[in-house]
Amino acid sequence: MEYFVYEWGINSCDAIIQTKAAKELLEMIKSVEFDVIVQDITLTQCLYGLWEVAKNKPPIVGYIPFGPVPWLKDFIGGPSYPTVRPYTYVAIATPIGLSQRTWNTLYYIVDDLIRHYYFLPTVQRLAEKYVGHAIRPLHEIEKDSINIVLLNSHSTFDSGIPLPPNTLEIAGLNAQAIKPIDGEIVVTYPEDVRVFLDGAENGAIIISLGTNVKWKSIGLNKIETVILALSKLKQRVLWKT
Repeated sequence: MEYFVYEWGINSCDAIIQTKAAKELLEMIKSVEFDVIVQDITLTQCLYGLWEVAKNKPPIVGYIPFGPVPWLKDFIGGPSYPTVRPYTYVAIATPIGLSQRTWNTLYYIVDDLIRHYYFLPTVQRLAEKYVGHAIRPLHEIEKDSINIVLLNSHSTFDSGIPLPPNTLEIAGLNAQAIKPIDGEIVVTYPEDVRVFLDGAENGAIIISLGTNVKWKSIGLNKIETVILALSKLKQRVLWKT
């Protein structure tokens, strides 16, 4: 599993650096002073070259769209806590018992080996191809350049682990309550949806599979099974498709 994830990252990086937008950004960042660079640092190490050629070397804010990944230590230092924090791509809620914790630790070790001896050297070549010249090793760039890491997670839902002050969990930051301005009416969803949710005496459940899963591809039989299970709940259910 680890290999295929990193292979996907390599293919994605190769596609990104060949786009017109990436080439225009490379030229822009050499001449325009940016106050800060915010970048997804999950598998886009091929763009580290931008940090090296940026005109005024702005501070770097790294973003990871889920919780603390095993390679978070490469950015900020410290241990990975494989005995309490499940490996990102396995179906383990929390490692329990010697067997699960051993397997989880092995996943971390294998991931570390693949990242440092296959993924980073491969993406190093892509990064140098992108900027047109040799640059420092990527593991040095990320260790020296990243000032803050933002995680789309929260310790109330995930296994809590100690994090340094420069690593912030910001899950739910985008979910801010809307406060109408006096004299104005703010409608954030259709009237029928508002009535449906406001009338939910026992609360409501909103289901969204995100942008990567299309409900039409799930299959009617599976949808019927889900609907049957949801129909037994006392809460009202809204399924965003």
